[in-house]
Amino acid sequence: MGMEKSNIVLIGMPSSGKSTIGEILAKRLGMGLIDTDDVIRTRENKALGDIVKEDGLDKFLKAQESAVVGLDVDNHVISTGGSIVYSDASMRHLKQKGLVIFLKLEYEEIERRVSVQRRFARNEGQSLCDLYRERMPLYEKYADVTVDCSGKDIDEIVEEICRLAAK
Repeated sequence: MGMEKSNIVLIGMPSSGKSTIGEILAKRLGMGLIDTDDVIRTRENKALGDIVKEDGLDKFLKAQESAVVGLDVDNHVISTGGSIVYSDASMRHLKQKGLVIFLKLEYEEIERRVSVQRRFARNEGQSLCDLYRERMPLYEKYADVTVDCSGKDIDEIVEEICRLAAK
């Protein structure tokens, strides 16, 4: 991987393992780690769910975009929020210096993993299935590489990404 693409960017649905895999991957490759949700939390000084609930989805998506477009890092693993693909500006920015990897899971597996308490960026009345259908084409569109995570454990997925990153 040339220096111009020194970051690894993980995209995918909520509960697809972006944060967990990002953490292990960063350690394994000796890279820095950024979770864009943490960046938003710090900048906005409130929980993501509260931003959506109190200020609305649009405000959250704007906050997310400005947090991500403001990132200027090299040699980092960047775990993104599932809704990042709604922002073309964010994705273009991330792709400039990063290999974008889509952690793909079948819907049933996402549904099994998402805890009832889990809140994520969506409109009132939008089901997880609606969200999955809406976002899938976007993940596919922006991904440089798709890693099929269904039926694989974390280590297998990390190994696969390490091989891809070494190219």
